[in-house]
Amino acid sequence: MVERPYSGVQSVERAVAILKSFSLERPERGVGELARELGLHKSTVSRLMRTLERGGLLAQNADTRRYRLGIDLIGLSRLVVTYLDVRDVARPVLRRLAEVCQETVNLAVLDGGQVIDLDQFVPHKHAIKISGWGRWRMPLHCTASGKVLLAYLPPDELQRTLPPQLERLTPHTVTDIDALLQELEQVRLRGYAVVREELEEGLNAIAVPIYDHTGQVPSSVNVAGPAYRVTPERFPDLTAQMIQAAAQISRQLGYSEHLDQGRS
Repeated sequence: MVERPYSGVQSVERAVAILKSFSLERPERGVGELARELGLHKSTVSRLMRTLERGGLLAQNADTRRYRLGIDLIGLSRLVVTYLDVRDVARPVLRRLAEVCQETVNLAVLDGGQVIDLDQFVPHKHAIKISGWGRWRMPLHCTASGKVLLAYLPPDELQRTLPPQLERLTPHTVTDIDALLQELEQVRLRGYAVVREELEEGLNAIAVPIYDHTGQVPSSVNVAGPAYRVTPERFPDLTAQMIQAAAQISRQLGYSEHLDQGRS
């Protein structure tokens, strides 16, 4: 059997093919059968499956020596389901919120120590985005959504997520860890976060949490816009509208305030 020369991308393609070969009808696969099915040497398939096993994506049955999908895939699948569910539920609500507020609205999640904007809604009146404000990955400590997502993390996870040093991006960026932790406590108490020109000069933002059916905060909503338009005078009204929208999304995700009452 002749195989093409090794390449990193080719190995990824083969690993994907192995993972996709599992099904309800074939929950366990052997090295030999997969080698025949994929047209590869048994040594190649064995090496790939051992690598996937070390990564938690496959598990080997000690009795049969055959492989099945690993438990780490459950966590990954839950993340995907959460993101898709949140986006599907949030999209019509946040689209309306953008038009009501006449400001850009973002749906954000925490990923790898950064904030990711899963979706963005720009009102028709401001359809032309300003360069630099359409970022999809941003720091946690100087963004409204980042502060909300940090504020609702368990203490041990918060410590793991915070970087040892907070980068200063503008003169207004909070770079002292203790000061940030105090601010996160205030975010939890009042239920929203505000940043004034901490990520970029001239950019203000407000964020509120979205709760899921377990009472956790997997995502947040933020409204962002130029400081001359998203002014402190508008903060209370914008916050009230955002809290109402986030509550609607949270209810559709199965959240009940009884979850929080039961913990207190």
